Amino acid sequence: MAMNAVSISRADAFGGFDVLESRVRRFEYAPHRHAEVVIAAYTAGRKLARCEKQEFGIGPGDLLVIGPETLHAAATVDDAGWHYQSIYLQMEQIAEATGLGLSEVDRRVGGYRLYSDDTPALRFREALEDPLALADFLLEIFPATPLRQGATALHGKSTTLSSIRIVHDLLADDPAATPTLPQLAVLAGVSPEHLSRRFRAAYGLSPFQFLSVTRARVAKDMMAGGSPIGEAAHATGFADQSHLTRWFKRVYGVTPGEFAQCQMRSRL
Repeated sequence: MAMNAVSISRADAFGGFDVLESRVRRFEYAPHRHAEVVIAAYTAGRKLARCEKQEFGIGPGDLLVIGPETLHAAATVDDAGWHYQSIYLQMEQIAEATGLGLSEVDRRVGGYRLYSDDTPALRFREALEDPLALADFLLEIFPATPLRQGATALHGKSTTLSSIRIVHDLLADDPAATPTLPQLAVLAGVSPEHLSRRFRAAYGLSPFQFLSVTRARVAKDMMAGGSPIGEAAHATGFADQSHLTRWFKRVYGVTPGEFAQCQMRSRL
């Protein structure tokens, strides 16, 4: 694969959603989650993916579907690179497209699944061209009796200590905060080492990683609403715009500037 090219655009159907196309030789996504359902169709190259604690390979013709708040990461394999296109759909958009109730959508889309025959990937391209085709496609990949290959980590894990959940909620609700690990440990009533270990066991990320990807997500939402990049970086607790750029690209595969340009084009 000769060159790196990543672009993001907006589709108009169902109120609009992001469409990402990534063609790279070498890249690694940091572990992160999306609020949306992610559907990615692969046409070339190889990817080593990790969803929750499962690692698996992805190749041409595969379709990967990742539910909301499902922890995932990925990396290219050698110099084979990858070429894929992905869309990011809100639960409400899937409900509108399919006519399913939100509770039924929630039941069907959790976790992740990998389709390894060519048919879903081929249907993906059709789905981007017509709202009706998109509805048919969504019903195909989210059947009434889903074959769930993974479970979402953040929905009601009984093993999560309430004290660790308090730290999670603090970081999620105030990403601009700059607490130290010892301060968070005091809040949780455990040692810093114990907090770090239990937080990672519960959420798949260290407290710092969780805070950084949360900041990137909030900054993305701010920019989607029209906020300048520098303002979004400052408001979400990043040291500067370059710090935001590093984490934003690790999570979303594009720079804040590229994302902001896409948002401006969609408003024209």
